[in-house]
Amino acid sequence: MHRYIPTGPEEKEALLQELGLSSTEDLFQSIPAALRKPTAAHFTPAMSEIELRRYFQHSDVLLAEHSFAGGLGHSHYIPSIIDPLISRGEFLTAYTPYQPEVSQGTLQAMFEYQSMMAHLMGVEVSNASLYDGSTAVIEAISMALRISGKSHVQVSGLLHPEYIETIQTYAAPGVFSFDLIAGENGRLGAFKVGPETGAVVVQSPNYFGLLEDIKKIKEMLPAPVLLIAVVTEALSLAYLKSPGSLGADIVCGEAQSFGIPLMAGGPWLGFLGSAMAHVRNMPGRLVGQAYDREGRRGFVVTLATREQHIRRARATSNICTNQGLMALRASIYLSVMGKRGLYRAAQRSHRFATLGRKLIAQHSEIRPAHEGPMFNEFVIDLPIRAELVIERCLESQRILPGTALDEKRLLVAFSELLSPKVVEKWALLLAAACK
Repeated sequence: MHRYIPTGPEEKEALLQELGLSSTEDLFQSIPAALRKPTAAHFTPAMSEIELRRYFQHSDVLLAEHSFAGGLGHSHYIPSIIDPLISRGEFLTAYTPYQPEVSQGTLQAMFEYQSMMAHLMGVEVSNASLYDGSTAVIEAISMALRISGKSHVQVSGLLHPEYIETIQTYAAPGVFSFDLIAGENGRLGAFKVGPETGAVVVQSPNYFGLLEDIKKIKEMLPAPVLLIAVVTEALSLAYLKSPGSLGADIVCGEAQSFGIPLMAGGPWLGFLGSAMAHVRNMPGRLVGQAYDREGRRGFVVTLATREQHIRRARATSNICTNQGLMALRASIYLSVMGKRGLYRAAQRSHRFATLGRKLIAQHSEIRPAHEGPMFNEFVIDLPIRAELVIERCLESQRILPGTALDEKRLLVAFSELLSPKVVEKWALLLAAACK
């Protein structure tokens, strides 16, 4: 890491004399005057990184800088420190750390990731990550069926469509069967579990952005049926009661929100956690603490041998690796943000979504599709085709106003990167595009 030591007045004067200049301003004469600010920048005390970026980009009210697309993959604040840290040589060749003598740094980073994620999920133990949210759901289902000894799963119809497609793909060979539970008014509808049902899968916030009553659903399930809670917006874990504390037996989902940038189709970060009683049925890698003969603390891959994941008869998963680099990004993000910072980011996301729903409700031509508690997403009913609304918003302001759910509905999302002015302009633009 480089050290930046400012120069004193005498050193500045000496440098200017060496260069043959009379003032610091003379250093910038080669830059056209039109590109220079007439006065020096003035900052208020202790501006946040987001505020500093907005100050220099003048993007506080520029809609083109933002996207309101709902569903998977949201734009969130990524601390600048993450990229230089993960680019250090110690992490560039992060091979499977089965040799703890030379992998303590990587192993400790995984252990810290597990500890923080377990706390957020409200469970006793977390694995060291999985590929993405959809495969995490599949691994959670396989884990639940091993524990319960059953072969059927009830899946909420308000689970993300891509996750449902993944379940269909894995169920096609007949390894397990599943039924979709219909929704009612944007939430999970009534359902019954049969004698072969081993697990119920529920997403909260669900695909429409509404919160499900995890505690009530768990109380409805007889033993040995397990409840799998899916979270596609991990930032909600910092603001809402954890699924584990509400009774979920297995918690899984997508952690892209934790310091991972949006690119073309990824990368993603799947997470999974449960009670310690189920740890031997947990898929993926698990890192634990150990002590050497001299009592010094160390970290090791535990409860699994090197080739455990490719021995079909004994394997708990067909996933033989994890998202180590993405888990490292999440570890740094969570460490830098801290409990308070994470909560404030989640609170801002929720506050802007609440403001957006309130503003939309003031327009007669558009309205929120559902009522009830939500986190940072909701559905909007439109008077005209959703694709036409998106096209008009892109043409006028180069903004994606939401994701088209069907012919006349948009799924919209909000993040902590926004401001009240941006949300207000989004609502006005959306209303204008519907006329």
